[in-house]
Amino acid sequence: MGLVVLIPESTRKARGGDPYAKTADGFADALPATLRDRLYAARADVAATWKNTTAREGVMPAYLRYQGNMYRHIPREAWERRTRGVEAVIVSGLYGAVASTDTVFAYPHSMAETTLPFGKLNRWWRDHGLPDLLAAYLNAAKPKTVVDLLSLEYREAVVGYADRLSHVAVKTIDFPGMGRASQPRRGEKVAEILRTGKA
Repeated sequence: MGLVVLIPESTRKARGGDPYAKTADGFADALPATLRDRLYAARADVAATWKNTTAREGVMPAYLRYQGNMYRHIPREAWERRTRGVEAVIVSGLYGAVASTDTVFAYPHSMAETTLPFGKLNRWWRDHGLPDLLAAYLNAAKPKTVVDLLSLEYREAVVGYADRLSHVAVKTIDFPGMGRASQPRRGEKVAEILRTGKA
């Protein structure tokens, strides 16, 4: 793999899906068994407080599920005709992290919001090992470069992951002073990376 770009989920999510779709969980599959079990346990803890009324609607790939301002600036063709060797990893309040083609439900969680009884999910996931899980995924995928396009709340969920990487360059991109207005810029940057394979 040449490049991985890290991006946040969005609170706005598409409804629907395919209840008969074959599920995909490439992020979890790349982890060693002990860490995969740790990820599954953390996901189960978060999901246990949620009545999943969307289960009957099924799942869809993560890159289609998320519909926030950033994602609206990433054309579908950029996802589906991306440069070979480029992947996006999406940091998620329910799943911890997923690869862009992993299948997900339409869920209400967000890293940036308080969720009882966990408090803010970004801190909960950080304290439950998400930096280690992300680093393990990246070390297994062996990209040459990681482009960190996470917003502040999402970066807090994985703080420290870069210190655990071997032979991987990390490029962090920020949009100082823009706040939520940075979302279109983030989306445009993701689209550029998917199309060109360059940071």
